[in-house]
Amino acid sequence: MPFQVSVDDPTRPQPELRVLDRKFFQLVGEFVYVHGEMVVTVPGCAPMPCLLRTDLASIPAPLQGLLTPYGRQLLPAIMHDDLCKRASAQGQEGNALRRRADELFRLALLDEGVGPFRSRIFWVGVEVGRFWSFTEVARFLLIAHQVLGMVCWVVGVPWAVATSHFGLAAVLLVLPVALSLLWRRDFPVALLGCLLLPVIAPTYLLTIATAAVLWVPDGAAWLLGRRRTRRPPPLGPPTTVLR
Repeated sequence: MPFQVSVDDPTRPQPELRVLDRKFFQLVGEFVYVHGEMVVTVPGCAPMPCLLRTDLASIPAPLQGLLTPYGRQLLPAIMHDDLCKRASAQGQEGNALRRRADELFRLALLDEGVGPFRSRIFWVGVEVGRFWSFTEVARFLLIAHQVLGMVCWVVGVPWAVATSHFGLAAVLLVLPVALSLLWRRDFPVALLGCLLLPVIAPTYLLTIATAAVLWVPDGAAWLLGRRRTRRPPPLGPPTTVLR
C-alpha cells in the first residue's frame, strides 16, 4: 500500500486535519508514502510543534474548482504541500526538489487510483506553479508559449485547412512541438500545456462566469446596505477526513 501509517505499519492512514482558517489546515498525525525503495515521511502535530500547514495541494488558481484536493487526491495533496514547503525553504536551490515533489505527486495520484489524464492535468498545474514560484522571466515565457501553442492548434490549423493553405497548416501543427523542444527537460510541461489549455480554458472561463452570476444577488445586497458581518465559529477539534 503506497500510503501507510508508518514504515512498519502498512495500515492505511486516516489523516486528521485541524482547521486553521478558510484556506489552511494542520495535519495532526504523520504518515508515510512508500514508492519502491523510496519512503517519504509527512510530519504532523504529534508530537508538537506542528510542522505542516496545508491548503491541500497548492492548486493553481485556474485549476481551483476544476480539480478537487480531497477524496483520492487528499493524501497525495498533503504530501505535496509538505514537499513544496521544504523546497521553498531552500530558496532558488529548492527548484530541483520541487520538480521531484511534483513528479511524486503525480505518481501518488496514480497509486491512489486517480486516472492518468486527471493526474497529468494536476501535474501540469503544479509544474506551472513551480515555474511561478522559482523563476522570474521563464514563467511568463512558459505561459506565452502555451497560449501560442493553443492558438496555433485551435485557430491556426483549422483556418489554414479551411482556406487550403496546407503548407501553413503543417507549419502551425509542428511549431508548438518544435518550440517546446527549447524547454529541454521541461519539454513535457511546455507541450502538454499547449494540449490541455484548450480543454481547461473554456471550463475555467465558464466557472468564472457562473461564479459572477451567483455573486450578483450578494453584490446587490451589499450595495443596498444589507451586508451582515458574522463572527467566524471557534476553532473546532481535529476532524478525520473520510476517503
